[in-house]
Amino acid sequence: MKPVTVYLLRHGQVDFPPGIYYGQMDVPLSEEGKRQSLLAARRMAMSGLDAVLCSDLERCTFMASLIQQEGGPGPESMSALREVNFGRWAGLSWDEIDKQYPGEMTKRMNDLEHYRPPGGESLSDLLLRVKKVFSRCISGDYGGKVAIVAHGGVNRVLLADFLEISLQKIFCLHQDHACINCVEYYPDGNGVLKFMNVTCHLEEGVCP
Repeated sequence: MKPVTVYLLRHGQVDFPPGIYYGQMDVPLSEEGKRQSLLAARRMAMSGLDAVLCSDLERCTFMASLIQQEGGPGPESMSALREVNFGRWAGLSWDEIDKQYPGEMTKRMNDLEHYRPPGGESLSDLLLRVKKVFSRCISGDYGGKVAIVAHGGVNRVLLADFLEISLQKIFCLHQDHACINCVEYYPDGNGVLKFMNVTCHLEEGVCP
């Protein structure tokens, strides 16, 4: 009854104006985000990983490549692990969206599960996309210990699905930059959330 362990990581802090919806835009990491990525990578390299999967956006591939440099396995990047697609809203602030698409942001917030921004995805679409990868992980296709380096939205929908929480409530599941979550799945189909939104590794010497 040995479980499959899957670590869900969020990328580090980005160098981008706050309050802007960037979604699948390939925005760079800040210097602090690079520091966070290195510390998260060092923590994960000690975990005996069999595989590292990551979003193919730079803010995620950077951390995944550092895991390899610190002694972990080489990463496999995939577009399926990208953040939710905001479509034509990408690069806009809440106020700009409200001006260009009056009332549409309210509609989205009232139905996060199903509402699609123009040219974008709903949270149900995001879950369907990322769960295909996650299901392969928990089935053991990538080995007994797997790290997924992705995004806040990706982590939230996967954790909400695991905990049977409505996607309308995903913002109750906070995800700090460079945080680590851990779930274990057993052959009988049962799963355990070992920990969520852990960031002690960002203070050097704090985590065992």
